[in-house]
Amino acid sequence: MFWPKHTFPKSVAAILRKGLWAESEKGENDYQLALKYYLEALEHCNEIGMDTLSDEYTGIQLKVGEMFERLNMPQDAAFVYNEIATLYLMVLTATPESEQGRRINDREHRRHLIQKDLRIATKLVELNRDNPQLCRAILITHLIIAQDEVRKQSPSSASQLAKLTSPDEVHTTDNYKATVHDDSIVIRNGDVVTSFKKSPELWEPFAEEYFNAMDLLGAFCISLGDLSMASKVKISMTESMLLADVEPHKILLSQCNLGSLLYLQAEEFQAQEIAWRRKFSQQSGIEYEKIKKQVQKELEKAIPAADKIKYEESIASKDKCLQLSIKSYESVLEFAKGLPQEIVKGNTAVGEGVALATYGLGVVYLHLSQYDKAERLLRESRVRSKNCGYDELITQIERELNKLFKEKKNLKIADPKNPAPTDEDIEIDILLKKT
Repeated sequence: MFWPKHTFPKSVAAILRKGLWAESEKGENDYQLALKYYLEALEHCNEIGMDTLSDEYTGIQLKVGEMFERLNMPQDAAFVYNEIATLYLMVLTATPESEQGRRINDREHRRHLIQKDLRIATKLVELNRDNPQLCRAILITHLIIAQDEVRKQSPSSASQLAKLTSPDEVHTTDNYKATVHDDSIVIRNGDVVTSFKKSPELWEPFAEEYFNAMDLLGAFCISLGDLSMASKVKISMTESMLLADVEPHKILLSQCNLGSLLYLQAEEFQAQEIAWRRKFSQQSGIEYEKIKKQVQKELEKAIPAADKIKYEESIASKDKCLQLSIKSYESVLEFAKGLPQEIVKGNTAVGEGVALATYGLGVVYLHLSQYDKAERLLRESRVRSKNCGYDELITQIERELNKLFKEKKNLKIADPKNPAPTDEDIEIDILLKKT
């Protein structure tokens, strides 16, 4: 609050100090009064002709937005943030020769603005979470600018990345594999093999903001049921993270998060499926449990064709989400296998990522009632979690194992000739595989 080194004119700084004092505990957190001072500071900035694109001016705007949020006025806050975002978009998309384009000093300044643009886009998404369509549009609009900036700087490598706006560049997750080398990565997508040189400088200084926005975009695509776009975002993000030389455990965690989101979306589609089945049961008089196995002709007589199509779509979407979830978790394990041993050895974060992916696979297979596979994966996850000290996950694993044992007991599933492996057996397998 009293830091003497700042870049504001003295007259502006004097007003800002009053605002900072008002919102502090010493000022009794008077956000209404603080807002008054920040708005006054903005007005004064306009009077003295401060550049509205400067960090100082937008910084005061951000304080205004923050006060609106603290006063539970989200629409007013969104208006302020949208004003900043609109300015960034206008400047960043302008031609270099135009009046707006000339406001960018150099490449470093442009990249700094992209970093701030992605931050404000994320803030707008936080305030509009109830409107996933809008959130997706916001993220794509701002991510495209960052993607284009990366492509301009490296036409030979980054230009081959999956582009969010090109329908012709949809990649498939089938037979997709990325292998990491010292200073490059090799991507195999079906029969196509491409080698890229790692170029972390291409995403500086906005790497963190870029990947955070990509994560959010993938999540909103999944929530909207746009699984094709979600897969495309996933591949583009993975390739970019590899090129940006992001720490391996962050890549593993990102893929684990994707698997979890897909699994949660599958549960939502299943809830829709159950709701439709209950409705059909009431309409047709057929018992709920028999709906799935019922002769189609009998159902068609009792329910509208449009409802039947929606019911089948929910089942197909659920199955697709579960398969994509499995692929996401398996990609974590595959990626971890390809990491050099010097990176894996003693790296707790990598161990946690592998344990989490193994646990996720176990949960999905339990959902699919593949009990033997689920039990082995959950036991393996427990062993891995103990080895790396991931105690938080062990509680969840125990809960899923108890659920599995109860289901097997209720169904009386037991094979004395083929007993489940013990934790000791799995420990030996892990040591032999060295993964």
